[in-house]
Amino acid sequence: MNRSSAPPRTRIRALLAGILLAALTPVLPAQAAAPLETAAATPVETGAETGADRWSDTAHGFASLAGGTTGGAGGEVVTVTDAVALARYAAAPEPYVIQVSGALTLQPFGTEITVASDKTILGLGDTAALVHGGLHLNPGTHNVIIRNLTIRDTAVEGDWDCKNTDYDGIQMDTVHHVWIDHNRFSRICDGQLDIRKDSEYITVSYNRFEDNNKTFGIGWTPNVRTQITVDHNLFAHTKQRNPSADNVAYAHLYNNHLTAQNDPADPVWTYGNWSRGRTKMVIENSYYEDVQHPFQADATAELVQRGSVLRNTSGRHDTHGAAFDPRAFYAYRLDPASAVPALVGRFSGPQEKLGTPADDRASARAASLAADWTDDTADGFASVDALGQNGTYGGRDGRTVLATTLADLERYATAPEPYTIVVQGTLTMVPKGREIKVTSDKTIVGAGTTGHLVGGGFFLGTGVHNVIIRNLTIRDSSEGIWNDDAHDYDAIQMDGAHHVWIDHNSLRNQADGLIDSRKDTTYVTISWNRLSDNNKTLGIGWTENTTAALTLHHNWMYETQQRNPSADNVARAHLYNNYLQDDPAAPVAVAYGNYARGATRMVLENSYFKGLRNPVTKDATAALVQRGNLFDGTSGRNESGPDASGAGAFDPAAFYPYAPDPASAVPTLVTAGAGPRAAIGVLAPTVLTVAKDGSGDHTTVQAAVDAVPSGNALPVTVAVAPGTYRETVRIPRTKRFVTVQGTGPSRRDTVVVYDNSAGTPKPDGTGTYGTSGSATLAVEADDTRLRNLSVVNSFDEAAHQAQSGHQAVALRTAADRVDLSGLIVEGDQDTLQTDSASRDVVGRVRLTNSYVIGNVDFVFGRGTVVLDGSVLTLRKRWDGGSAGYVTAPSTAAGRKGLLITRSVIDGDVAPGSFHLGRPWHAGGDATLDPQTVVRDSRLGAAVRPAPWTDMGGFSWRDDRFAEYRNLGEGAGPASADRPHLTDAQAADHEPADWLGDWTPSG
Repeated sequence: MNRSSAPPRTRIRALLAGILLAALTPVLPAQAAAPLETAAATPVETGAETGADRWSDTAHGFASLAGGTTGGAGGEVVTVTDAVALARYAAAPEPYVIQVSGALTLQPFGTEITVASDKTILGLGDTAALVHGGLHLNPGTHNVIIRNLTIRDTAVEGDWDCKNTDYDGIQMDTVHHVWIDHNRFSRICDGQLDIRKDSEYITVSYNRFEDNNKTFGIGWTPNVRTQITVDHNLFAHTKQRNPSADNVAYAHLYNNHLTAQNDPADPVWTYGNWSRGRTKMVIENSYYEDVQHPFQADATAELVQRGSVLRNTSGRHDTHGAAFDPRAFYAYRLDPASAVPALVGRFSGPQEKLGTPADDRASARAASLAADWTDDTADGFASVDALGQNGTYGGRDGRTVLATTLADLERYATAPEPYTIVVQGTLTMVPKGREIKVTSDKTIVGAGTTGHLVGGGFFLGTGVHNVIIRNLTIRDSSEGIWNDDAHDYDAIQMDGAHHVWIDHNSLRNQADGLIDSRKDTTYVTISWNRLSDNNKTLGIGWTENTTAALTLHHNWMYETQQRNPSADNVARAHLYNNYLQDDPAAPVAVAYGNYARGATRMVLENSYFKGLRNPVTKDATAALVQRGNLFDGTSGRNESGPDASGAGAFDPAAFYPYAPDPASAVPTLVTAGAGPRAAIGVLAPTVLTVAKDGSGDHTTVQAAVDAVPSGNALPVTVAVAPGTYRETVRIPRTKRFVTVQGTGPSRRDTVVVYDNSAGTPKPDGTGTYGTSGSATLAVEADDTRLRNLSVVNSFDEAAHQAQSGHQAVALRTAADRVDLSGLIVEGDQDTLQTDSASRDVVGRVRLTNSYVIGNVDFVFGRGTVVLDGSVLTLRKRWDGGSAGYVTAPSTAAGRKGLLITRSVIDGDVAPGSFHLGRPWHAGGDATLDPQTVVRDSRLGAAVRPAPWTDMGGFSWRDDRFAEYRNLGEGAGPASADRPHLTDAQAADHEPADWLGDWTPSG
């Protein structure tokens, strides 16, 4: 920024005092995920920051004793993407390391998968989940590790106490040697974790227990045998059993964070830790915030508490007896209680780096997955050689490209050349109901489970052929009118196309049909799709001719009223292994299931019909053969037989090979396997390595970026080895989808540094760099990611006092969908500049788990920015003085500006010396409407009581500056000088409101 209001100063490596472990005031909100910064003249890595022992692969505590807990170590490593595979490996007698990829929905609701001995169940990255069910360890089960999973959503509306259900997240009965680590449990009915009936040698560490009535119970036995360690867990908005320990021989609880369990408006009695029966419990260095009855003990129990912090607690604080000495059993390290909220907020729950193979194995795995799905070809009628097309393989012979915007998708889908188009993220159709006209020789595939098309769909016209549509969610073009004759908004419509494969999609809530296969469209296979929540599902025909040939298998149709499918004048309709389900308690009543109309010839095999009226219907003119189907609670018409002339259907095996599954297995197979899969659409990134010593592909970061082809349309990772790279780096607009990632164990190991300032003369004599040109690293390409790096501008103000223009940018973004994580961005004035490609476009940036260090306007620009779970470290000026400004937004009117949430703003500067922000009307533009919102964060004493100030003749009061629910010495009540959002206003100031249809991955 060019402005005269910033006084000169010199660069002094002030103390990086974001948070001192010994001095961290525990006032972060329960949801905060801010990392810790250690005070040091030179940045130094700490175990607290890296998580050096936060995600060890070796069990600690009681699970480490008596032979230890190794899980499936030594067994085969397998990756599962559906509940059926998980259940098979989990219950097997052999040891397995079972890697769970993506979100697995368990059916029926409340299912608990049985886990046998010698198993590790490990979520890959931070996206693996078990939904609508959990895990169960039967008596005698031992040596089990469950890590890095989210287990959620078995809560039953209206049954808050869960007296009528026993849907646990994890239940164990008389087991031993179990380690539960880095999981997240949410909305479970009944207990999130039940450890019962003399289970022994258990450790429960670094988990997040959230939003539940009954959290974590231990005991339910008259014996006193259980030994359990519970450390570094978050208990947030959990009413009881946090945990409750009944007749537990030794319960060691340390460094846990219990918060937000005391709601005065809630009449339900709540409590934290409870030592019951003859339990011996030791509690150490935990943190209790807004908790009723934080710890209590029965008269028969013992409870020792030492070193914990209590804030806004009430009720019972019981201690009595000697309990036991945990160090007599195992060694352990206590973190200071004051550091617990930040530590637990940062390191508990699923972690991206847990369950992620090492870099060399990751690329191989991604390449393997990519090869698997890119080589897939259709089965059924879409595989038949006919009409000049030998099977259906889509865009396999063309380029593979990534589409993260609607413009990308439409450009490639309508092109004359073959393409494999990988859709990543949520793309919203404008206007609603729009259908992209797909041309021949295309594969359109969702990237894992991330590819969503909202408010529209696809159209395949006459003659279009060889098209694959896979692994997408296409949803929500409905105008809210159930039988909507005014809108023809289909998910997929085909008129006169041939050789089309529609596979593993989720299609729902459209204004007209989910799939319309019309006007002699033929040689189509529709497989493994979820078709739901719609009036008209799948219509085939709309022609006087009887030419179409279609295969439908392993599809799940539920809450769909009609056309499941309706086949009109279809020459050959082969339907097998489909699951048609009608829930009588749900609002949609299915009118009919499969319907053979007109001159259709239909073969219906080994399907499962549950609760349907009129499961199978045929006209007198149609022929329909049934065999091997199962009907569960159906009623009404269930018909089969030849047509009026006595002619039968056809033999599918005469056209292609197939092997139907037993009908009895269909509900489990289809509910677990239908819909988008996490392993489909995975792209193996190109990896370019950088190492100063010449051992990589390149010796500088810029050289690696230069090697990315212009117009790049696929993921490229620039993997930078540890070292200090003294260079400037620019990622130009033509090189999208680049990830620059340090490969060292810490963000401090890989440093990109330079010392240009706004006033530094350019070497070619054409003037000075200016503020934007001074950036050490400039991101101009959409869809860029930076990971595990330090980006530093080391400009020395003290040595350049005679020079004008002391602004010195470390990192500048001028692009959309820029995802920054695990960074240190360090400078003095104008450290982090967030802009967009031009004034009239949006530039969205998400920064998480990072540090931004500076003193004057060190987060600034016109970007739409979310800073989440990070530390903004305030540093002194060049002359040792303390005075500064955190933000200087220059937001356009009607656009979102800067949102700082769940973060820390603090530093080794004088109390009351820093403003949170001021309005930058760049170029004196009065039409701008700068915005900064700081919410749910910890503000240190350095923040001024009146935190906003004017700039350049513009009053902050005329723009958008506000706070919400901040804590810490620098926080303060609402006033005319300190606007606070209301609860209703805050609901529109969440990260999702800033990011819109962009959901960053990872």
